[in-house]
Amino acid sequence: MKRFNRLIRSLAPALLAVAACAPARSAQGAAAQSVQDQQLPYIDVTGTGSVSVETDRARLSFAVETSATAASGAASANADLMEGVLSALRDSDVSDVEIETFGYTLRPEYTFPDNDRSRPRVISAYTAINNIRVTILDIDAVGRMIDVVIDAGVNRISSINFIASDTGAARAEALAAAVESAREEAQAIADALGRSLGEPLHVRGGSRVPSRGGEVYAMAVSARQVAPTPIEAGDLTITATVDIRFAIGR
Repeated sequence: MKRFNRLIRSLAPALLAVAACAPARSAQGAAAQSVQDQQLPYIDVTGTGSVSVETDRARLSFAVETSATAASGAASANADLMEGVLSALRDSDVSDVEIETFGYTLRPEYTFPDNDRSRPRVISAYTAINNIRVTILDIDAVGRMIDVVIDAGVNRISSINFIASDTGAARAEALAAAVESAREEAQAIADALGRSLGEPLHVRGGSRVPSRGGEVYAMAVSARQVAPTPIEAGDLTITATVDIRFAIGR
């Protein structure tokens, strides 16, 4: 037994050396393979695809703004006006309306006494702003809805956006078109170089679904408009972009 223990102790340094060298050779082999992969000829291309989809919802943001010399006066006037706007929305002939309020603010307004900028500013008034967001399914009723809220006291229209509720199929179609565009471009480059086009080595991409519309600002009119406000919905354009690396023959 003593002889066996002495044999194990004498072989231990050699066994440790072999174990230490094995991972090093494996890492060197992986690094060599990585360098070899990087040296393979390839083409980087970008493809885009677009698909139009019909909108079926509208989201409108309004605001009621009031001012008074006292904070309580501005807040009270805003509450009264907002109650009238909410009642008008509930009583309108537009069906399937979702209503929510958000972003209430009450802030002081400052001026320089006698327009003398060398003197400290003083509070001249208070302004209260309460925001309303409305979502409707009848996109043809957007103009009527704007007229309803303006007549009720809304004095700021912040945004009008048209939305498509189901975009899954259109997004897939746009992505497929983007991939085909990238493949055609890569094939053209490979043909021009006299090379064959290989398999895709790396793919990165996605699609974007914007809402149609934007920021629209308006002040309330003092008299009721004769005709409804004209608003056209139109379609959304879904755009997809992909970056693909194709291998090419040597």
